[in-house]
Amino acid sequence: MTEGQATPGVFLLGVGAQKAGTSWLHQQLHSRPDADFGVLKEYHVHDARTVPELARFRRLDVDIRRPGSWIQPRSWLRQWFIRKPQRYVDYFTWLLQRPRLRSGPVRLTGDITPSYALLSAATLGEIRDAFAQRGIPVRPVFLMRDPIERLISSQRMKLRKQGLRDAATEVATLRQRVTKGRGLRSHYGQTLDALDQAFGLEHCFVGLFETLFTTPTYSGLCHFLGIPYQEPAWGEKVNVSATKTVIPDDLLAEMGRQHADDLKRAQQALPNLDLQRLWPTTSRWTQA
Repeated sequence: MTEGQATPGVFLLGVGAQKAGTSWLHQQLHSRPDADFGVLKEYHVHDARTVPELARFRRLDVDIRRPGSWIQPRSWLRQWFIRKPQRYVDYFTWLLQRPRLRSGPVRLTGDITPSYALLSAATLGEIRDAFAQRGIPVRPVFLMRDPIERLISSQRMKLRKQGLRDAATEVATLRQRVTKGRGLRSHYGQTLDALDQAFGLEHCFVGLFETLFTTPTYSGLCHFLGIPYQEPAWGEKVNVSATKTVIPDDLLAEMGRQHADDLKRAQQALPNLDLQRLWPTTSRWTQA
């Protein structure tokens, strides 16, 4: 990059967590005139490439006799990136450079895929270096949520998609899930450690779902991304899964035992926040 040349913009790498406000964040940022996240929110490229448990994103199960199995253009794009990751970098570089009908240049692009929480430090480093070769800084963003509340919300969303909303089913399926142990995307410590090794946590935005919808946190995020603060649509709700179902105490206690390490590691990463207050459910049941 020559002296005086404008910087190419910033790439936001969203690594989760699931059900921690990532859909709302994408909606607010992508609607800005100085941002363009392309055709997808979750590209599922690097998890499909490197996480064995998510290899399903690499498969193409197409039967010409079954129209429902035909691959949509967005899925073809994902496969194109997976087969040659350099195309992924090319695509986002192009988004930062292409002419826009909106006023002003694009300063921000990105990929917010919650299962990137599973990426290793080596994979994160590869992403960092690939964009650095284009002069594009990678800005990692990791949003956490009260682990027990996040798990309940995630399970509820799955049931909602199946048309199941009764309380008995919610409790039964949640109990079944908890019996299997901590879920694949439930290790905050694993994600924080990988980010620290690849970027240094001081170069990441680590925030909370519980404070995301406030001016101080959101303005801090804008500053981190190098974009001017723009009032978001605070009232918009994305993928909300509220319920009045009462979760039995024994089930909450088991979740508390499983997620005690998440609370401890999150407090280490965010020593100035009072997680006892911000995460009351997990705080209570890790001490029960």
